[in-house]
Formats: sequence, structure tokens, C-alpha cells
Amino acid sequence: MNYIRGMERDKSYRQILKWGDKREAEVDHHMVALIKEKFGLTDADFSEKYLPGTEEVKLEKPSLLKPAQAEFLKSVSGGENVLTDDFHRAQYSCGKFYGELLDLRLNQVPDPPDAVVSPRSHDEVVKIVGFCNDERIAIIPVGGQSSVTGALRAPHGGIALDLTEHINRILKINSVNKTVTVQAGMYGPALEEELNRHGYTCGHFPQSFEYSTVGGWISARGAGQASTGYGKIEDMVVALTAVTPAGVIETRDFPRTAQGWDLFRLFAGAEGTLGVITGVTLHIFNHAPQNTTLAAFIFRSFEQAVETMRRMIQSEYGRPHLFRISDPEETDIAFRTSGFDGTFADRVLKRLGFKTGSRCLMFVTVEGEKDYAGFVMGKIKKSARAGKGMYIGAGPVRKWLAQRYSSAYLRDPLMDLGIMSDTLETAVTWENLLKVWRAAHEYVRRRPKAFMMIHISHVYENGANLYFTFLTPMEKGNERKDFLQFHSGLVDTIVEHGGSISHHHGVGRVLAPWMEGHLGRNSMELMKAVKRHLDPNNIMNPGGMLGLL
Repeated sequence: MNYIRGMERDKSYRQILKWGDKREAEVDHHMVALIKEKFGLTDADFSEKYLPGTEEVKLEKPSLLKPAQAEFLKSVSGGENVLTDDFHRAQYSCGKFYGELLDLRLNQVPDPPDAVVSPRSHDEVVKIVGFCNDERIAIIPVGGQSSVTGALRAPHGGIALDLTEHINRILKINSVNKTVTVQAGMYGPALEEELNRHGYTCGHFPQSFEYSTVGGWISARGAGQASTGYGKIEDMVVALTAVTPAGVIETRDFPRTAQGWDLFRLFAGAEGTLGVITGVTLHIFNHAPQNTTLAAFIFRSFEQAVETMRRMIQSEYGRPHLFRISDPEETDIAFRTSGFDGTFADRVLKRLGFKTGSRCLMFVTVEGEKDYAGFVMGKIKKSARAGKGMYIGAGPVRKWLAQRYSSAYLRDPLMDLGIMSDTLETAVTWENLLKVWRAAHEYVRRRPKAFMMIHISHVYENGANLYFTFLTPMEKGNERKDFLQFHSGLVDTIVEHGGSISHHHGVGRVLAPWMEGHLGRNSMELMKAVKRHLDPNNIMNPGGMLGLL
């Protein structure tokens, strides 16, 4: 799955920043037309790629790993698994946060590790963590590098510990307990393919699914696109094994206990600050795609759609799996970029009162046992009618599912056009949801030439998430400062109106400045106390993570 390691031809910054399998995507003509209209741009503005990042990687910071330290690491994991060249140090220094991608386009790598080490086993991880603790060498655990929180930067140098190269296998599928025990460096598609062969599914499908790992899912407390039905990743964890500087923590796979805290939950959301997750046991689900029911609905307003969604999830007749609403801005852009605008069907919808600028799409799938899926979908359709929504078939959902992973490739060509595009997300109660939604849109509208799309995609009895995607032209020559100011203001707006600082992306270094204000001082002191016990020398992902040290 690693599309860079071992490549000799292209060692540019661009090769690192590109998403996924590194193919060059293009913005389709519908989106280009929309960008020109929204931002007053012309073809001349797109005549060449802006900040392409095509220079060969050359780091200003040399590796500070001492020869004896490097030799020890090679003796543990093999010389081929310890890399200190500029290109690989740069590759493992970042994830996919917009600010990191911008740095790469500016030919900058502010915080590279001193080396990249790929251990071959849990036992090797134990030896490496113990050695680094004695030598005060920082460790940054690395999975699929799809983090958008700045969690992979190495401000203190040290080693990037790559778990994907070797620690990437299923250890056991237990059909009696309905669990899978899997190593932390295994990518989502490999896990899902093997589970499907045995009649199961992992149930966890984030947009980064193709390029993210089991350990990364847990470290960031991720959520998949079907999380309303299956739960977030921490709901699926049964047990885990983690290597800390204070020793190995290994929990057991009891279904529930009352013997103190659930210790595995300390590592869910820790983003590498407490230790290295090497293995995990997850609950798995029956895989019966032939039973899945799909439905799309359209509502006349976001308020109607949200109220109907709330009533559906609180009804107790069953939970959908995919459960999503696109707000009017996102719905309008989806219609425009798909070529739906102006069609006969579009004109019919408008005559029925589903008008541009207010109408909203809702997508639903229900999975599981056939009778259950049919029953719940029947109830959902009845609830949608009661909420004045109109059923428009299963086709829109199928089209969305077909592109749910490929849409991540659009950010690279948008940046090539000089367009700043990034995402944030929050969790919010139902009583505050519309307030946060309105405030966020108002904030973005205050910036000239900017627009934002918002959707709901993870739903609970007491609230839901809001997921924000904004686009605006870069302020050329002042790209980084402009982005950080705009991004910070949007986070402030979300928090001030009742949203959390994160729902499933994690916190990392990007959102760390908001942690203590959001959680409170006592909560932060508790987190720091746990950190001090498990990592007394502060070697695990140090340097601003989670607002710790």
C-alpha cells in the first residue's frame, strides 16, 4: 500500500503530498465553471499549476541520530528497515493536513524525524521503545499517514515508527466470539477483504479507508461512513496491546467488566502520546450486502431535514447505517457538478417547492438481516413522508457510494488552481446544531470569495456531527498565515456556539490550543498525569500533541 517507499525516479515534494495511489486527478468542468463563477476567475488564472512542489526533496535539518543509536536500531529491525535519507524522512514527517500540504508545496519540511524505523514484530517494538526511553529519543507512531491533525510531525526529531511495513496481519478470526485480532499496521481494504472471505465486515469505513490503518483508526478515535449503525471505532474495540515506556499494556477480550477503568480506552484518541498500539481485537459484523436497502430523500429545507433525522434516530424502531444530510449549499453544488441543474427532473422538483438554495438531500442505508433491514427502511420512509420529505429512489445513494473514496483526490488539483480547501468537523447536540450550522456559514460569508458546504454523517440520539468543507482562493504570497487565521476563526466559531473541537478527526497539534479551554483544567491535569506515568521521559509523540507537552 505504500506508494513511495523504494521509488527512485520521483523524489519531489509533490510525490509526498499527493493523495492515495499518487495519481493526478483533475477538477471536472462543472466544478471549474462553479469556481470561476463563485470567485470571479478566468482560464488565465488556471494557466499553470500553482505551487506545484516539483523540486527534489532536500532537508535543512540533518539527522541527529548518533551512529551508535542507528546501529542499535539496525541490529533490532535490520538495516533495510532503518532509513535516514532526506526523502523518506520528509515522507514520514507529515499527514494530510492542509497546512502540511502547503508546506510541501513551498518546499518546506519543518519537523522531519531523524530516521524511519519499520519494526518486524511486537517484540521489536518493545526493544525499540525501551531503548528510545533510555536514550531520550522521541517516537512518532506512523500508520497510513492520512492524519489531518498534524499528529505525525517530529518537532523533537527522533524516529518515525512505521507499523505498516511488517506489523500488518490478521492474527485470528474468532467465529465463536465474533471478533478479529489484527495487527495495528494493517490497512482497511486488506482487513475488509479477508473478513469478507469469512462472511464478516469490519463495519468501519472512513473516507480515508483505503489509506488508513487499524491502529490509526483507534489512535484518532475515527468514525466510518456507516458509523450510525456500526458505531465509532472505540465502540468496536474489545481489547488491545500497547507498548509504552512504562511497559506493555495488554487488555483481555471480556465482553464487559467492572474491574476498574476500561484501560484500552486510554489509547483510543491518544494519537501516539502514550505508547505504540501493536495489536487489537475488534468486534466484527455479518457481511450480507445483498440485504442492504438504500433510499434518498429530498427536503424543502435543512431545518425540516434535521428535525426529521432527529425523530428517526430517537424513534427506537432501529438504526440506519449510512445516515447523511447535505445542507442547501452542498446539495446545490452536488446538483450542479453532476449536471442535474436545469434538467426536466430539476424543473419538476422546483415546481413542487424543492428550490435551489434551500432544498436538502438525505441518504440512508440499512444493513444486516434481511427482515430487519426491510422493516427499518419501511419505517424511515414513513418518517420521511411525515417530515415532508420526498423519496427519490436509491440511485443517488449508489452514485454517492461509488465515489465516496475517490472524492479525496480533488484537494490536490484544487490546490493546483490556487484554491484553499479544507475540512473540519464537530459533534453537537440537537438543540445547538442549527445554531452552529448558521454561525459557521455566517463566519465564512464574511470572507470575500468563499463558500462552504456542510453535511451531517454520524447521528446519535442526543445529537450529530457537522462536517464542514470550505473553498476560497489562496492569498498568494501569504498562503500559510492566511489559512491559519481563517481556520482558527472557524474553530473558534464552532466552539463558541456549542460544538466540540473534534468528532472523529482527532486533535493532534492542530487543535491542541483549544483543548484545555474545551475540556477544563482538571481534565487536562488528569490526562497529563496518565501521560507522566506511562511516558515519564516524554518520548511518545512529544511537542504540543493534545495540549499536553
